[in-house]
Amino acid sequence: MSRSPTAYCVRTARAFGYTLEMLVEEVMTRAVVTLTPDETLRDALILLRSNRVRHLPVVEDSKVVGIVTDRDVKRATPSVLSGVERDEYDRVLATTKVSQFMTREPITVTPKSGLRAAVEIFIERKVGSLLVVEDGQLVGILTEIDVFRVALDLLTD
Repeated sequence: MSRSPTAYCVRTARAFGYTLEMLVEEVMTRAVVTLTPDETLRDALILLRSNRVRHLPVVEDSKVVGIVTDRDVKRATPSVLSGVERDEYDRVLATTKVSQFMTREPITVTPKSGLRAAVEIFIERKVGSLLVVEDGQLVGILTEIDVFRVALDLLTD
């Protein structure tokens, strides 16, 4: 298992009685898969599955305008089990725009935000991701998995 250099530094500092504040930019995911408000429910479903992610920031004119989660997509998708015909199912996937089911004004942090403060937001707001924005531009996403990786690195063997 590879250990992150940041986590190693934090563990070493703690061993000598020092504390270090980890920053969001040290652990965030930089390669972010995004949607636009005009894309469809089908587009969101395909991106979630093909990229194996649970959160898709929605960006318009380089500005963050929302976020779509796998739960949002599940809620917006008609259930074939409830008797919806295949044609109707396909029509809904093709015509429902992301803007109709995205969460507007998502919670954001900056790259220089402290990781502890970000984790407190996760806990208080009960969210699975925070969008990382700098000068109005999306520069990354911090997810629960990113935080778990840090926790794993900090745990002693």
